[in-house]
Amino acid sequence: MSSYALIEDRSNIKIVSSVLTSFLSNSSEIASLDVSKKSELVSALLSDLDENGVQLKWNDDVRLLALQTLKTLGRNVNGCELLFSDKGFLILLSHTSLLSNDVVDTPVAQEALTCIANALLLEEGTRDLFEKHNCISKVCLGLKDVKISIKTQFLYSRILFLVTIKPSPIVKQLIDDLEIIDILHNTINNLVKGISSSTIVEPSPSPITRVTLLNEQLKFLFNLMHYDPKIVREEGKGKNQELPSKFEKLLPVIIKIITDLPPPSPLPLSPPHSHAIHALLNFPVVPYKSIWFPSEQKSQQYALLDKFLEILKTMVFIAVNGDPDVGIENGQKKYGVDFDEVIPPLVALIRKLAEEDELARISARNKLLPDDVDRSKPLEKGDCLSARLIRLMTSAMLPNLKDGVSELLYVICDQDVNLFIHHVGYGNAAGFLMNRNIMIPPLTSSSKQKVHSDKSINPITGQYLEDEAPSLSDMTDEEKEREAERLFVLFERLKKTGVMNVVNPVEEAAKSGKINETIDDDEKEESD
Repeated sequence: MSSYALIEDRSNIKIVSSVLTSFLSNSSEIASLDVSKKSELVSALLSDLDENGVQLKWNDDVRLLALQTLKTLGRNVNGCELLFSDKGFLILLSHTSLLSNDVVDTPVAQEALTCIANALLLEEGTRDLFEKHNCISKVCLGLKDVKISIKTQFLYSRILFLVTIKPSPIVKQLIDDLEIIDILHNTINNLVKGISSSTIVEPSPSPITRVTLLNEQLKFLFNLMHYDPKIVREEGKGKNQELPSKFEKLLPVIIKIITDLPPPSPLPLSPPHSHAIHALLNFPVVPYKSIWFPSEQKSQQYALLDKFLEILKTMVFIAVNGDPDVGIENGQKKYGVDFDEVIPPLVALIRKLAEEDELARISARNKLLPDDVDRSKPLEKGDCLSARLIRLMTSAMLPNLKDGVSELLYVICDQDVNLFIHHVGYGNAAGFLMNRNIMIPPLTSSSKQKVHSDKSINPITGQYLEDEAPSLSDMTDEEKEREAERLFVLFERLKKTGVMNVVNPVEEAAKSGKINETIDDDEKEESD
């Protein structure tokens, strides 16, 4: 690419276009470019793109190629120090409308915004430059313009997301001075209406659609609520009174994403729904009960909760087949997500709603831990939703989901230890209760029961006593062997939880030679 620096007359549109086009189409040349040559090329391109540079003699097509080249080079910070400097940043800004009062929505401006967004992502220091040159207000002005393209809206939203990714005075400025909440309310509301009313998905020449724009704005909103300094101060005092007046109007709009937009397939907990759930976690329940659970139609009052539970069920059925720790990596690789990161926010939100509203709690319990569950086998056995959730309570490979699900099930059991053990079994509840330092009641087969009146229940497993496997003395040799294998697996799983240091009796017997002695005795009896 040294050929660019060797061009005698870089005002020659034809030659410059040819060289830049060739470079952009040659990925091997880009990858093999050493740091010194790369730095030289970045310097030459920035010099030419300067407001007084040779770009004055170029047309927009050549400017676009030059910016695309800088974007490609800027994906790796090595050799791009000048691009991320104050001088380089100003040159990029000069090709947008962020240094003027006009809104420019052209391919050249979009490419310059893309370069800026990449710089903000890769080099944290450029976020201070963005603030230094007073660009925030211009971005907000651009988002107010209903005529700008989806791509430019996306780039503005991405930039705002990146400059608020850490605590910054920008957050207060956006909320208090630049009317960003009103801007987000209008844009998100229009996006949800447009997406929900669209019946035909038309192919787009750009990967940026209304859905990707909605995703970006939800991510930005999460940053605003997370780093709003007033909310932080209020929370520090144990209060959260600042939120209603500022963010309340956004809650119904975000809820519409869950209720009005069809969930993504095959993973319903994907953007925009996953981003909406992250944002909803920032809203308290009690001050907004009329929004979370509108009472206009009693039959639909808890429709939002039902949606959450439906999404949770689908995700759990995808994530948990048999032992949740077996084959989990293959499942996550197949879907390209980490279940231990994706599902817990939804679990936390359902728990939050159940904790603050009694009817929501009862509704969640009826769906997640129904009274008519099959107790002919231990509660964690089987393919139903409750069995899969209970299996997650002892997972060693999904610690966040394990803790989140355990907390949720405990909450929907009214935080009543006896009712909790009744629904999940003492064996499954023990680890959670010990970790929470919750007093575990004495074992009794009459632990709090609802409708299972006559039949005695094994409190350890939650299984009807009459349906349990025969005692050891009544077992055949094959049944004893299967039971030994089952116990071995259970003890290994208990060791993984870290709740207590246990010795696997089957393993210990094998090490001590007792198993071999038993086998020898059996063989001796047969020979006699």
